Amino acid sequence: MSFTRRLTLGLSALAMSVVAVPTLASAQDRPVGVLQCEAPGNQQERNAAIGGAIGALVGSQISDNERTLGAVAGAAIGAGAGSYIGCEQQRRDAERNGYAQGYGNAYATANVNVRSGPGTEYGRVGSLSSGQAFQAGERLGDWVGVVENGRIVGYVHGGYVRGY
Repeated sequence: MSFTRRLTLGLSALAMSVVAVPTLASAQDRPVGVLQCEAPGNQQERNAAIGGAIGALVGSQISDNERTLGAVAGAAIGAGAGSYIGCEQQRRDAERNGYAQGYGNAYATANVNVRSGPGTEYGRVGSLSSGQAFQAGERLGDWVGVVENGRIVGYVHGGYVRGY
């Protein structure tokens, strides 16, 4: 295989991993496995793209008879490995910054606004009444996710939450 063909194949695999992996990840509403990380950040997508490109180049060099197949398989394996490593980096970084995930039953200790994000700069999307029970989700610093039907629908300040 000529250098030009190898370069074209490598760049094609890179383009595919740069476009396909984040697109597949963003299609999920909440994090699911290798496609999207539950911790905030963008290291997963970056590492998936890098892993896909390296995997495509290595795969095309290893396979003697089917370089194209080797490049595609290498890109897939590299993107998956890079995605996993990136998500682990995001989790470690997030834990250092006060992020925790988990679900549990909780209740509001006062009438409190539910906001679209973890901060007062986010818009109000609802409210909880004093004593109202709810399913609590991830914790981002001082803010607790409000879960409905398995999805985070907003955040309340943790100072108004008990039982979680």
